[in-house]
This record gives sequence, structure tokens and C-alpha cells, in this order.
Amino acid sequence: MSKKYIFTDSVGYLTTTISRILKQKLQSRFNTLDLNTTPEQWRLLVLISNEGEMNQSQIAKLQHKDRAATKRMLDNLENKQLVIRKSGIDARSNTIALTKAGQHVVNIFKDASKNTVTEALSCFTETEAKTLNQLLNKLLTHIE
Repeated sequence: MSKKYIFTDSVGYLTTTISRILKQKLQSRFNTLDLNTTPEQWRLLVLISNEGEMNQSQIAKLQHKDRAATKRMLDNLENKQLVIRKSGIDARSNTIALTKAGQHVVNIFKDASKNTVTEALSCFTETEAKTLNQLLNKLLTHIE
């Protein structure tokens, strides 16, 4: 007799649901800061802040997003004057950099993000939280 499949115990269900709830909590915190930026946009800004200038293809790859979706997000961030495109030989070689306003958003939202994650992980000991992080990174590396 086969074991009953319980969808709500699946890794896909759990990671998607946790991600959605964390995103909602983070958006709620961001809304109180009144900077008109989404968690997804902030994630991209942090990537550029941490990694430095890079082209759109590099950003898409690091975000695990397609280039078209990345371009739309970058266009939006450019309209908000949070990033700038620096011209290269052609459009594919343009590099994306943060503006001072973009770096300001990153700095302000860092605390909101840290607080959201700290609250979420408060049900774990420090060792458990580190183990969870290691296991999730191992899974991500395996499925990439």
C-alpha cells in the first residue's frame, strides 16, 4: 500500500507559502516607510548594492529571472531614479548602477528586512536557523 501524498508537506508548497507570507510581511513594513518600493525591487537594489555594477543579463541570472522580467523591473527602478544605465558598446553591454537615492532605499530597507527575517526565525534556536539556511542553500545549489 502506497503512502498518501500530502501536498501541504511538500517542499514546493512549504517554500512557496513561506516566501509569499514573508513577502507580504516585508511589503507591509515597506509601506510604513512610504518609499514606494516592493520587496522584489528592493531585492534587486540590494543585489546591485552588494555585487556592484553589472549588466542586465548578469542581474537576471543572479535573480533567477528571465531577462524580459528583469528589464521591466529595471525600467521601473530607472523611472523612480533608483538605478541608472551606463552606456556600453550596445544595449546588451549597458551596466546598471545604483543612484544615491537607490542606495538610500537599500539602507533604509535593510533594517525592515532584518527585522522581518528575525521575527520569522524567532521560533528557531541560532543553531537551527543556521542549519535551515545551510539546507536551503544546499537545495538551491542542487536544483540550479
